[in-house]
Amino acid sequence: MLKQTIQITIVVITFIIVFVITTYFSVYLFIKTEKKVIIPDVSGKDVIKVLELLSENHLNTKVEGTEYHPSIPKNHVIYQEPKPGAEVKNGRDVSIVLSKGSKWIDLPDMRGLSIEKSLIILDKNRLCRGVISKIYHSHFNNDKVVNHYPKAGAKVTRNSCINLLVSRGNRNKIYQMPDFTGISLEESLMMLGQINVQPLSVEYISDEQWPENRVLKQKPKFGYAVTKDEPVYLSVNRKVQAIVNKGKSGVSLYVYTVPNGFLQRHVLIRLNIFGVTIHVYDDFIKPSKKIFVVIPNDCDASIYVYQDDELVDSQIY
Repeated sequence: MLKQTIQITIVVITFIIVFVITTYFSVYLFIKTEKKVIIPDVSGKDVIKVLELLSENHLNTKVEGTEYHPSIPKNHVIYQEPKPGAEVKNGRDVSIVLSKGSKWIDLPDMRGLSIEKSLIILDKNRLCRGVISKIYHSHFNNDKVVNHYPKAGAKVTRNSCINLLVSRGNRNKIYQMPDFTGISLEESLMMLGQINVQPLSVEYISDEQWPENRVLKQKPKFGYAVTKDEPVYLSVNRKVQAIVNKGKSGVSLYVYTVPNGFLQRHVLIRLNIFGVTIHVYDDFIKPSKKIFVVIPNDCDASIYVYQDDELVDSQIY
């Protein structure tokens, strides 16, 4: 019985020894025959090139994070793990840290650019849109950047807020309203034309103490500040008989001939009738062409002709 037990024990021990030896050599041979690769150097390379390079070498890319770097451009590798030259198995992860670019940048010069383009530059450089102020400026067109703070070339960090000063364009020139009281309508219109202001409306009233066709009232009043876009109202004296006898039938025909020349002229014809102002013509006209305007005889009317924004003719009906 003892002899049989000893034999069984020997067999079991022998089996264990053979199994261990076989397993060891199997693992050893597997490890020795498994293919290995050398880690390439990806430092400073663009992330797209890194993905291609590691993939070609049967390695995986693992982005561990991003950091600011004073010299390595954005989306380029700052450092890697394992280090270049290390021998690893196929399919091993290579961890990389990417650059967010420099934390400090030289602020671009946005003076003279449109506000839309300037905001695109701020967004592209991950800069905050600060306060946008507007002023009138004689040298910068509307919506152009006059200046900004900090100044161009200043060192600023990402996410810094940049304040912009934007032009509203050239302020309309301001004129002092002349005194038209007692002056003829034609002379008043010529004076308005000299300061580039056009009357919005002309009405007729009667006052026996004043000569006919003289301005009795005006709005704005004498001395007020006006611009070329300011509406101007004139009240002109007409005799009572002329106002009463408005029932005359028929029409009048006004004819304007564009002067000779080589270039087209911009012609604007304004008709004041029934208390309103009508633009009966507003277009570019060839030289020598005639323009006809029909005016009813049974109402007060006045017509004003502007050529290239300059008053060249007027008629009272």
